Amino acid sequence: MSLRVNGTILSTSLIVTIVLAYWPLISYRVTTYEKKSFPASGKAWLLNIFEFAGIYLLAAILFTLVCLVLQKTWPFKKINSYLAFNSLSELSQKLHTIKEWLYKKRAIFYVGIFFYFFTFVQIFLLEKKEGWKQTIQVALKVFAQRQSILILTTFIIMAFFLLLLLLTNRFWYVFSITLVINLLLTVSSVLKVTLREEPVFPSDLKMLNSISELLAMVSPILIGAGIIVVVFLTISSIIIQRKLQHRYALKFNWKKRVIGILTLLVLLSGVFFINHKNSPSYLLFNLFRVNKTFFNQGDAVRENGPIIQFLNNIDIEIMPEPEGYSKEKIEEIMKKYDIEAENINKTRHDWLNNQTLILNLSESFSDPSRLPNVTVSGNPIPEISQIKKDTTSGLMLSSGYGGGTANIEWQGLTGLDISSLSPTLVTPYTQLVDTQQVSPSITDLFDEKIAIHPFTASLYKRKEVFEKFGFDQFYYVDSPDQLTYTDKIARNRYISDESAYKETLKALQSNTETTQFIQLSTMQNHMPYGDFYDQNDFSFEGTAVIDSKKHELVTFMQGLNYTDKAVKEFIEELDKIQKPITFVFYGDHLPPLYSGNDMKKYGLEHHETDYFIYSNAYSRGQMQKLNKKVVSPNNFSALAFEQANIKVTPFYALLTQVANDLPAATIDPVSSVSNRYNGKQIFVTDKNKMISENELTKAQKEILADYNYIQYDLTAGEQYSASWAQQTVKK
Repeated sequence: MSLRVNGTILSTSLIVTIVLAYWPLISYRVTTYEKKSFPASGKAWLLNIFEFAGIYLLAAILFTLVCLVLQKTWPFKKINSYLAFNSLSELSQKLHTIKEWLYKKRAIFYVGIFFYFFTFVQIFLLEKKEGWKQTIQVALKVFAQRQSILILTTFIIMAFFLLLLLLTNRFWYVFSITLVINLLLTVSSVLKVTLREEPVFPSDLKMLNSISELLAMVSPILIGAGIIVVVFLTISSIIIQRKLQHRYALKFNWKKRVIGILTLLVLLSGVFFINHKNSPSYLLFNLFRVNKTFFNQGDAVRENGPIIQFLNNIDIEIMPEPEGYSKEKIEEIMKKYDIEAENINKTRHDWLNNQTLILNLSESFSDPSRLPNVTVSGNPIPEISQIKKDTTSGLMLSSGYGGGTANIEWQGLTGLDISSLSPTLVTPYTQLVDTQQVSPSITDLFDEKIAIHPFTASLYKRKEVFEKFGFDQFYYVDSPDQLTYTDKIARNRYISDESAYKETLKALQSNTETTQFIQLSTMQNHMPYGDFYDQNDFSFEGTAVIDSKKHELVTFMQGLNYTDKAVKEFIEELDKIQKPITFVFYGDHLPPLYSGNDMKKYGLEHHETDYFIYSNAYSRGQMQKLNKKVVSPNNFSALAFEQANIKVTPFYALLTQVANDLPAATIDPVSSVSNRYNGKQIFVTDKNKMISENELTKAQKEILADYNYIQYDLTAGEQYSASWAQQTVKK
C-alpha cells in the first residue's frame, strides 16, 4: 500500500507552517510565555504545551485550506499562467518576455530606484553624525537595518506617483510634483527634528496659512536655495514634457486606467486606518517593522523616515475610553464634586464683582542655572528669584522641549492634562478643539476675557481656537483689536515683554467693574537667538551647551534679564490697581540650547520651567500662600483660585483635588529625547521624584479615575459634563 500526497497541498502546508513559525505572536509565545513556571503542577505545564501545539496545528490547517481555496481563484490562476513553465526553453521565453516588459516600463522603474535612494538620503540626514567615521557607520546602518522601511516608503511614493500619472498622463510634471513634495517634507523634517526633536505632523499642515511667519524662522539662504530648486524643476519639467510627451505617455485604454486609479485610491486610503488594529494597512506596517512608538516621535522619525512617520500620525485617537464610561458614570462623578464644591466653598470668600486673573505664559522662560553641566556667572533673574521666595512658586512640568507652546497654553486654559491623551494626538489646538462641539475653558467663569499675544495669531489656529473659547478681544500683530505697544529691544525681532505688560496694564485699567480674565503670552525670548543686544552681561561655563550654541545661550540670558526687569515693573503697577488681581507667571518650555546634555539622563531637568502665583496688594488680605513645589499647567486655575481664597464651581473642585492630592502629571521626560512623547504618563512629587500610576495611593487613584472620566467625556466622549464644566460661580 502506498501513500500519495498532492504536491500542491504539501508545498502549501510547508509554506504556511514556516510563515506561522516566524509570526511574531508565535515566537513571543514560545520564547516568553512558554517559559512561565508552573511550580505547583507538572500536569498544568504539560497541558499548556499540548494546548499551544493544538492551536498551532489548527491554525496551520485552517490557513492551508484558505490558501488552497485562493489558488482556485482567477487572479491566482492568471499570475500562475505568467510564472509557470514546464521546460527550460519555456522558462527562457518567459524571462525574455519579462525583460521586454521591464524595458518598456523602464522609466517607471528608474523613478522607483531614484526614490529608493532618495528615501535613504532622507533617513540618513535625520541621523546624528559627528565626524566622517560615524557618517560612514550611519550610512551602513541605514542600508543594513532599514531595508524594509526603504522598500515600504518607495512603494508608498510610487503609488502616489502612479496615481497622479494615471490621472494626468504627464510623466515629467508628475515626477517634479512628487519630488518637490518629498523635498519639502525632507527639509522641514530635518529642520524640525534639529530644533524640536519631533517630525512634521499632519496637524502642521493647518499652519500653512501662516507661511510667512514660518518662513521667518528659516535661514534666508535655505529659502533662496529652495526657490531656485523649485523654479529649475518647473522649467525643466515643462521643456522635457513638451519634447518627450509621446515617449513617456501611457498606452493604457480608459478601462485599465480607471481600474488602476480606483485600485491605487483604495490602497492609499489605507493611511487613514494605519492605527486601527488588524486593518490591512496596520498589518502591512507591522509586516515591514514600522516603529509605532508614538511616545518617542523623534527616534521614530529617524527610524521610519519622515514619510512613514507622517502617515503614522494621520490616523489619530483622541483619548482611550476609560472602562465603564457611561452617562450614569459621569452623572455620578458630577454629583460627587457638586458636594465637594460645597465643602470647599464653606471656607472660601465670594468673588468680588471685579475679580481678575492673569495667566502669563512667558516664552521659553527658565532658569539656566538649574540645568546640569551649566554654571552661570551672575543671576539674570534676581527679581523673579526674590518673588518666588515670597509667594507661591516652584517648578512647572513642561510636555515640550524647545517648542510646544500651544500645548502648554491649552492645558492652562482648559484644566485638562495632555499626558492623558492618545499618543497620536500631538497638538490639541489643531487636532482636538475643532472636533469638540463645546470646549469648556477658564474663560467661562469671567465676564470679560482678553487674549494678548504680541506675535502673529495664525500659528496653531489661535484665532479660531480663542474664538471658540469665547475671548472677547484678541490682541496680536495686525489684529482688528490693534496692539498699542509694539517696541522691541535693539535688534530682537520680537515685541518686548515690557511692551506686552504695558498692553496688559491698559486692558486691566480699562475695566474695574466686572470680572476679567487675561491670557497673556509674551514672545521676547522666542528662538532663534541671534546677535540681538548691544551688551551681554552674563556668561557661563559647562558642557551642556555645544560650541555652536554658546553665543545663543548668552543672548537668551540677556533676554531673561530684560524679562526680569519688566516683570518687576509690572508687579509694581499691579499693586497700584484697586481691584483683586491674581497673576500666574510661568515659562512654557526650555529653549533648544542644551544639546550637550544626555536628555535621557537629565530628561526631567530639561522639562521643568519656573512658575509663581502673585496676589496684588488689593487682594493680599485674604490670599493664602500655597506650598506646591511641582505643578502641571493644568493645575494653574485651581491653584490661582485657592491662593485668592475664592469659591469654585464643581468642575474646579475636581481640579482642586487633582492639584492638591495628586502629584503633578506629565509625559515621561526620560523615555526619550523627543519633544512629544505623549501616551506614557508619569507623576512627579514635590520632592521632584518621578513615580508611576501604580505607586499612587488608593485615594489618589480614585481622584485620577474621576478626572480621566471627565476629561474623556469632554474631549472624546458624549460631553455629558460640558454644561456642568462651563457653569459659573454664584456671586
